Amino acid sequence: MTQRIDKGLIAEENAKLEANLQEDYQALGNKLARDGINIDEVTAQAETFQIAVPSWGTGTGGTRFARFPYEGEPRNIWEKLEDSAVINDLSQCTERVSPHFPWDKVDDFSELKQTSDALGLKWDSINSNTFQDQPGQEHSFKYGSLSNTSAASRDLAIQHNLDCIEYGKALDSKTLTVWVGDGSNHPGQQHFQHAFERYLESMKTIYAGLPADWELHIEHKMFEPAFYSTIIQDWGSNILAAMELGPQAQVTGRFRTPRSKR
Repeated sequence: MTQRIDKGLIAEENAKLEANLQEDYQALGNKLARDGINIDEVTAQAETFQIAVPSWGTGTGGTRFARFPYEGEPRNIWEKLEDSAVINDLSQCTERVSPHFPWDKVDDFSELKQTSDALGLKWDSINSNTFQDQPGQEHSFKYGSLSNTSAASRDLAIQHNLDCIEYGKALDSKTLTVWVGDGSNHPGQQHFQHAFERYLESMKTIYAGLPADWELHIEHKMFEPAFYSTIIQDWGSNILAAMELGPQAQVTGRFRTPRSKR
């Protein structure tokens, strides 16, 4: 394990700023009090606020469409965890990590869980990824994954999501987040209704594999990555899918905004 920033140093640097912070905090408290707002109650709620760091967020730049790695970037999930622990040391509100598979897959998930426990980290939503082919993949996702016209490609995408649930069980997660890049680039390339129906059929199989205390979060993005249409492109198509699947299905946005409850 690489050396982390000494917590004593963090406390020392924070102490230098505390007097000014307390002065500003008191001024803000007085202002809020004039509007009938108790700052201590707001602070108590803020102290419970937590952000899940996506494992890919510890990288140094680029997106899944292009990577521009720089020296010092974590090379695997073990190093991503170490970086996530430093982020939590500094922020005190990022104790959860959201892994992305297959990139974060390891041979021994019990060892990964032990490592995260030792770093004081927990696991948030498990993210499945079926928007690109992996080396040696037997059936392609070039024309879609969960909505592909090929049953073999759909089955492969379904199995990946079911595998992700098993990974999550080992890490003590309670959520699976599904985003697919399925869509079309040209008018007439895809039958919208049939594609959506294939997607729902696939998602029902995944939903059936959820443990009783889990949630399935459906994520939508507008016009990404397809240029003409996307299977789950907005909150409307998202909530329709969630309503069709059942009460364990929830709607989530691109930036993990508070999910809509049915």
